[in-house]
Amino acid sequence: MKSLKNHLSFIIPLFILLFSIQFATMIDRGVKEYETHLAGEYTIVAVSSIALEQKILKEKIPAIKSISEIQKDKYIEKLKSDISKADLVYLRANLPKFYTIKLTSLPDKESLKKISQELKKINGVSKIETFKKTFNKFHQFLQMSKTASIFFTIFIFVISFMLIVKQIEIWTLEHKKRMYIMGLFGAPFWMKSASLYKSVVIDALISAMLVAIVFLLLPNFADLASIKRELGVNMSNFNFFTDLTKLVFIALFISIISVTTVILKQKNS
Repeated sequence: MKSLKNHLSFIIPLFILLFSIQFATMIDRGVKEYETHLAGEYTIVAVSSIALEQKILKEKIPAIKSISEIQKDKYIEKLKSDISKADLVYLRANLPKFYTIKLTSLPDKESLKKISQELKKINGVSKIETFKKTFNKFHQFLQMSKTASIFFTIFIFVISFMLIVKQIEIWTLEHKKRMYIMGLFGAPFWMKSASLYKSVVIDALISAMLVAIVFLLLPNFADLASIKRELGVNMSNFNFFTDLTKLVFIALFISIISVTTVILKQKNS
């Protein structure tokens, strides 16, 4: 019973630590995917007195993905009943050309400002509409979400790591007498600590597997399908084998480093 309690005291904080790391990873993936989705939806409107060529614009501004002219005839036709035929002819002849510009990726505040400035320098362009105010607020929200998840992960990491180290210190004290006797008989460092390393490796694998199972089953308990439909973002983007391998590596690294540090610290004290 005591052995089980000791193992749980190590597995639980390591599980929480790995869970926070994987959660932050999923949030980051979701935000990046949403940014990609927004990049496809986001457009800049340009007004020009002359025709704009996509090739020339892309040479000057590589961030431009495509440019297409807004067909103004259908909007002018709606005015048929309100203005005279002569005015319609005048509108068609003098109304400037309107273009929608799509970008290769979602720009940040500074990049959007530079793109806007470069577009205004192009001959014929009289006005640029980037919907800057709305865009900047939303972009700041996305960045804040990523930053918050990073701070949350760091906080959980520190607390969990302290609990892990504390549990290893308890284990080393319990094995101190046995390790001392083995040392008297000339046992090398790795042999004296073998049982500790074995315990943390097993617990690390269990913790990583539990986290992987939780994230694998999470879509069955959360309505992530509706999020994908409404936002176009796949929040259940957990790759079992790739992410499990990463979790196992992190768990083993933290566990082995923690054990080694604690043992060497007590050895030198």
